[in-house]
Amino acid sequence: MQEVATFEEILKMQPDKFASEDDENRGRILYALAQEIFKLRTELEELKSSKTCEIVEKMVVLKDVSYSEAKSMVENYLKTHKGAYMYEISNELGLNLKMVHEIVEQLIKEGKVE
Repeated sequence: MQEVATFEEILKMQPDKFASEDDENRGRILYALAQEIFKLRTELEELKSSKTCEIVEKMVVLKDVSYSEAKSMVENYLKTHKGAYMYEISNELGLNLKMVHEIVEQLIKEGKVE
């Protein structure tokens, strides 16, 4: 069985492969995961203590608009923001994410967006 030693190798593993690893490889897997967690926690603490890093919370107020109005808003938004993620559209336009998803799917079916 191949030795697993890095976090990147673990990420590439299929979940059912974990169960078939021998004890020595499970130990390597756990060690790599623990190292990655430690590294991430250290980076998080550095970010928290950094004076140059500012965490900004944004509250989005959803608008109460009809489906057809929302569809028009989304279509217009996508004309100038190609490749935008659905959550970005939702946040920027103040529309429900589920509705945005449905609208984008509809616009794709209609051939109006890619």
